[in-house]
Amino acid sequence: MKVKIVGDITGLALLMALPSCGSGRQAVETQSEFIPQQEVTERRDLAVQASGLVRHKEIPMVQVDASSVLSRMINYIEPETAVMTPAVTTQQLTAYIDFPANGITINPTYGNNRAELAKLKEQLMPLLRQGNQVESIRLTGYASPDGNTKENERLAGNRAIQFKNYLLKQYKFPDNGMISIDWVGEDWDGLAKIIAKSGKPYARQVLAIINGRQDADSCRRQIRALDKGNVYKDIEKNFFSRLRRMELAVSYKSQAMVASKQSGMDMTELAQKVYSAPDKLSLDELLQVATLYRPGTEQYREVYELAAYRFPSCKEAVLNAAAASIALGDVEAGRYFLQGAGDDPRSWNNRGVLCLMNGDLEGAMNFFRKYLPQNPRLARQNMEITKEMQR
Repeated sequence: MKVKIVGDITGLALLMALPSCGSGRQAVETQSEFIPQQEVTERRDLAVQASGLVRHKEIPMVQVDASSVLSRMINYIEPETAVMTPAVTTQQLTAYIDFPANGITINPTYGNNRAELAKLKEQLMPLLRQGNQVESIRLTGYASPDGNTKENERLAGNRAIQFKNYLLKQYKFPDNGMISIDWVGEDWDGLAKIIAKSGKPYARQVLAIINGRQDADSCRRQIRALDKGNVYKDIEKNFFSRLRRMELAVSYKSQAMVASKQSGMDMTELAQKVYSAPDKLSLDELLQVATLYRPGTEQYREVYELAAYRFPSCKEAVLNAAAASIALGDVEAGRYFLQGAGDDPRSWNNRGVLCLMNGDLEGAMNFFRKYLPQNPRLARQNMEITKEMQR
């Protein structure tokens, strides 16, 4: 098929027709209605003036057939924050559990266990209430580096297993793999951290031994030899107990937070604020309003431009602002926003489209090839278009 190129009124070279995905026939969409240019300009200027934004350049409306082709070539990003699903949060909890020598059973009455288990319950219960759904608990058992290395590994593993059983019984968690366990036989790295912060006179010597250790037993012997054993005794007294612990990484979905957001949200009111008070809208609210509009429309572009200017660290907003600008033929704005996206792989397809609009066919082909792992179908389609233009 020969591809015909036409120049629109901005002087850009755009494709006039595009093969459909299912056959060799040409498929050209027509746009049945347009937003009057004056209305577009007034609404955009109002939004920019209200938010204090400064960069904007009016462009003429692109041709209908060229716009239709571009809409098929450009990709948009669906921000995760715009999807109203429960947010997954991970919270780190720590319990310092005491065990008798060589013991592995969780005894709530032993040592300071009663206070530690009560503190853990106080931290854990809010995560289980208010409709929150615990997805997983990663449990890691740590042992202090005193005694025998093999024995410490055995104790750390068995204590982690017993602590998992305690959680299953105490909190009635399902035994379906939701709680996974791991253990660190001897936490030398943890010992080095607390000694480094201790201000002890022997800290530098001990840290040199730990950091240069070849094996645990040799490390212990060298520390025991310091100051006739007094250094090791002080470490044993003040630091080892702080290393014997259970760490929990609790991942859960917060249903309450999402329900609150939905109940307090009036989409009509938010959409109106895009023009009346855009500076009052949060990033999440802007992304929600954007879902009301079809990608490639002027309204979609306006919302994402506001989001990109006000929240430039949000890559999804920047990428969609670039895509919408390119779709409407604004090469300058498209280039501006793509610069803010850095080398984000999700930008590669639209960078290729921008190269194509500027007549750089080789650059376009390179970007489409890079984009293949992201969206093979779209990348191949755009590569075929570029190949036809190169003939």
